Amino acid sequence: MPKVSIITPVYNGEKYLKQSLESIQSQSYKDFEHIIVDDGSSDNSAAIIREISPHATYIYQKNKGQAAAVNTGLRAARGEYVGFCDQDDWWLPEKLKRQVAFLDAHPDIGLVYCDAFLGDGKGTVMETTWMQSRQVSFCAGSYQQCAARLFKRNFIAAPLVVLMRRSIFDRQGLLNERFSSAYDYDYWFRMLGAGMAFGALREPLAVWRTHLGQESRNLKKAKRMQWGILTQFLACNPRFIFAHPLLVAYKLALTGAWIVMLSVARSI
Repeated sequence: MPKVSIITPVYNGEKYLKQSLESIQSQSYKDFEHIIVDDGSSDNSAAIIREISPHATYIYQKNKGQAAAVNTGLRAARGEYVGFCDQDDWWLPEKLKRQVAFLDAHPDIGLVYCDAFLGDGKGTVMETTWMQSRQVSFCAGSYQQCAARLFKRNFIAAPLVVLMRRSIFDRQGLLNERFSSAYDYDYWFRMLGAGMAFGALREPLAVWRTHLGQESRNLKKAKRMQWGILTQFLACNPRFIFAHPLLVAYKLALTGAWIVMLSVARSI
């Protein structure tokens, strides 16, 4: 059995896919399987996968969305740990080695994350990191240390920066496909609510590419999903409302205002 399962969801990713796949092949840590889920691509993605990653597990399915593609990969995963790398992002060579060592040394930690450099559409790595650009800081620990910080603002860039234990999905279930590209934010809340802890490697070990084609750039959709995730967390953890009433009121008011403003702007 491989130590790690790496999951890459792909949908018409031919423009950036090569760099992402090559970064997995270039990892200094080699005890992994790479599961690539093609979510109904109609471009040249399959040929690129065959060329760059001929030994990867390739799964094709009809288009169901990113969260569904990741869930397909999770069902096939055999590793003790699971990592994620989207088709347009890439890992630095030591990422997997550093994160595997951390989880091996901290059996009480369910997930370890890092920061990521920003990259552009041409594959150029910038000096600025995702956390610097968002003006957020690292947070590690369990519900008590992290829940309020996560509710205020997501401090984990994307599944890209995470390595987590496969057993978590056995206990907590798979991703909520209703939340599409925000499935990760929802899952972090679910983990904390179930008593699992986050660990952090306080350095950039991946590159998060910014480009016009990203689903996350659909701001109205993102805010609606954020509203659903926050209210679902509160429904499952009502004591949080009484512990942090001002934070809850502020965050829901802000998110709701964004949704209204974007709806009005679209109608003009």
